[in-house]
Amino acid sequence: MPPSVTEPFRPNRALGVPLVLTAGIFWSTSGLVYRLIAEASPWQVLFYRSAALLGMLALWLGIRYRRRVVLAFSNAGLPGLIGGFCLGVAFTAYILALEYTTVANAMFILAAAPFITALLGRMLLGERIARHTWGCMTAAVIGLGIMTGEELSWGRGLGELFALLAALGFSGLTVSLRARHTVDMLPAIFLASCFATLFASLGILLKTESFHLLLLDTIYSSGMGLFQIGLGFLLYTAGARHLVAVELTLLSLTEIIAGPMLVWVGLGETPTVSGLVGGALILTTIVTMALMGSIVAKKDRTYAHWRFEVIVKSIKNRTL
Repeated sequence: MPPSVTEPFRPNRALGVPLVLTAGIFWSTSGLVYRLIAEASPWQVLFYRSAALLGMLALWLGIRYRRRVVLAFSNAGLPGLIGGFCLGVAFTAYILALEYTTVANAMFILAAAPFITALLGRMLLGERIARHTWGCMTAAVIGLGIMTGEELSWGRGLGELFALLAALGFSGLTVSLRARHTVDMLPAIFLASCFATLFASLGILLKTESFHLLLLDTIYSSGMGLFQIGLGFLLYTAGARHLVAVELTLLSLTEIIAGPMLVWVGLGETPTVSGLVGGALILTTIVTMALMGSIVAKKDRTYAHWRFEVIVKSIKNRTL
């Protein structure tokens, strides 16, 4: 029997944190793989990456829900559609950002996503931002400032603009996932792959490019869809059911740290000293937030258990 798409669940932070951290590691491989592509244009890469993801998710949703797949999309509702569109824009903007700026520049700007998400989550979902989270955000801003002080060239601007658009789109997806956190929101990722495939097709046609690629470029581009974003978003959507919006984007900043390191070691695209210092500071905020969140969650559970015992004792005393 396929699982119920509305089955009740208990948020499990101990499960959500490693899921989202691992998702960021999968995503971090995008810059390295993109730099290995020989001839394909960004629109061609986007098309094969999105089409591969589309096929993978269609197969996964079909196996998981069978005849109930329509119900899964129905439960995702309007937030699923909005989140899918936002992520489709983010997919497109990110590939274009890699084309027009360095991997480090693109990923460093993506580090703005938690701050955008925090504000959207507060305004649209009413999610409280804990004090330690504000502190982590402040430290991450400082780290981002250290990085961008030498890394970014706003005079060129186009690649950085695409990266910022990707951050906005990713934040929109995250808030949409939290708006429907009680159900499986993988249909939103499926819709995102549909939008991105459509955008890529329009881009190829408008630029009169071919859909035919070198075999190796096809393998790299499709592999990005299957493994880099495919497995990454399977983990991320699973983790989104257990964490608030701002935690999701902060913990997934592992992508921002690992991505530049991979192209540095693998291809010699060397980050500056300021980039390494800023990255270390952001990584510290990720670890700190994960640890502090666990401590706070444990205290909340202890307090809730104590309150429950007090209420039970009070009821017993009244009945005696």
